[in-house]
Amino acid sequence: MSVFSAFVLLAPVAISNQYYREVLFLCHYYVILACSWDLLSGYTGNISFGHAFFIGGAGYTGALLNLYLGWGPWVTLPMGGLVAALSGLLVGSFTLRLRGPYFAAVTFCFACMLYKWTMIGWKVFGGEEGLSGIDGIMKTTLGNYFFSAILMLVVIFFLYFLSRSSFGLILRSIGENETVSQGSGINTTFYKIVAFVLSGFIAGVAGVMYGHVQMHVGPEMAHDSLSVLALIMAVVGGMGSIIGPVIGGYLLTIINESLRFMGEFRLLIYSIAVIAVVFFAPKGLLDIIMRAFHHVMGQKR
Repeated sequence: MSVFSAFVLLAPVAISNQYYREVLFLCHYYVILACSWDLLSGYTGNISFGHAFFIGGAGYTGALLNLYLGWGPWVTLPMGGLVAALSGLLVGSFTLRLRGPYFAAVTFCFACMLYKWTMIGWKVFGGEEGLSGIDGIMKTTLGNYFFSAILMLVVIFFLYFLSRSSFGLILRSIGENETVSQGSGINTTFYKIVAFVLSGFIAGVAGVMYGHVQMHVGPEMAHDSLSVLALIMAVVGGMGSIIGPVIGGYLLTIINESLRFMGEFRLLIYSIAVIAVVFFAPKGLLDIIMRAFHHVMGQKR
């Protein structure tokens, strides 16, 4: 982890091109989204398709507070996260007794409702064009890079150690067999709602950050495709590990940006690459990396 942190913080020394720094900013953004999704779904086993509800809701909250009340990014970031956390409490309360496809369908509906609200309330939310003219967080691309990098590292370290605490073990037990967990005296309702709240808060802060850096928020931040993207990154990297989504977030973002020159074939190649990874590495790339590492270490011994 320390090597990764050093690499992230020292990368701008070797990379002076603004475009590459912006790509790495996107990596940081998507890693945060994938890790927050992993806490909720990778550990509890309930696959959510509604992460865009937290991201878009917080993004629009930050934009509206900035444009209409004049609140700066340092206030809108925690406020957007708080709104997303409360949204997580709401969704978690609605889905307590749901599992499998029913859980996925309800979370998907929440994201779809927000997307429709942004269109119906176009006078407030800006419709398809969204809201522009939001204040930036930092004045330079380098400043945005370091802000997103530090936020990403804080999120990764927090979730990594949380997942290895008693809280993380309980979430794993819920994912393995919720009925047995309840039978052993665990208040599964409490832990699932806390996971929703934490996941929503982290995704919300990331959404507000993205809006301020781009100085624009639009309906794409509430689109179901963003929920699916966070899911895919976590699955490709390796669900239920926190480290896996980091790998998936970086890899898929870089692949996507590298294929821009392919034009309309980009989505096709990107999709084939994702399917290939899921087919040959159903447990994620982290599993392959760990098996290769143990194999090499075993040979050395």
